[in-house]
Amino acid sequence: MKSFLRENPTITFGLGLPLLLVVVFLLISRIPTLLVDPPQHDVLYATGYYNGQKGVQISVVDQTVRVGYRGMAEGGNIPRLWRYHSKTGAVQEIAIILPPTLTSVGEKSAESRDLLISTPIDLPDLNGLAVDSSSIAPDGYEFSTGRHRSSGNVFGGLFYSSRYRHQATLSKDGRSVRLPNADNYYYRQNIRFIGWVVSP
Repeated sequence: MKSFLRENPTITFGLGLPLLLVVVFLLISRIPTLLVDPPQHDVLYATGYYNGQKGVQISVVDQTVRVGYRGMAEGGNIPRLWRYHSKTGAVQEIAIILPPTLTSVGEKSAESRDLLISTPIDLPDLNGLAVDSSSIAPDGYEFSTGRHRSSGNVFGGLFYSSRYRHQATLSKDGRSVRLPNADNYYYRQNIRFIGWVVSP
């Protein structure tokens, strides 16, 4: 085999060049990971979030996360709130529990159907946290959502049809960190950035 390759340098070059290019591209793609510091701030984001007049609304006021329940949630949906811990890579769900005095989500009644008074919802897991809702974190990372091609493997992407999903990421200078539990196959707007945890 070795003698065959030595006697046929064109074939050797044709086989070796694609492999060399793959190795080079892999090395280049890893450079930002080695040179750019990882995220320093936790990030809060919501999934299954629908902007509208009614339902659960999440906002940041004076560096404090405020959650309110306004009328009936369309379709009985309650968004899920997540905290990504930058130091460990773990993700924690922040429970949004409606007060028992409110009408059950999805239940329609003459009294609650047109009720648009916002009822505050307490989030004990976020008590005492200062949250910055700026689009870019103090350490330079940016929260974004975009289309990501999803296929089973490399060969599946080449020979079979692949699906697109919207994926939330933190990115800075070429380094990208995918956020857990933030996949959505169709609707990018259902993933909502809340803010960066700046203290404690």
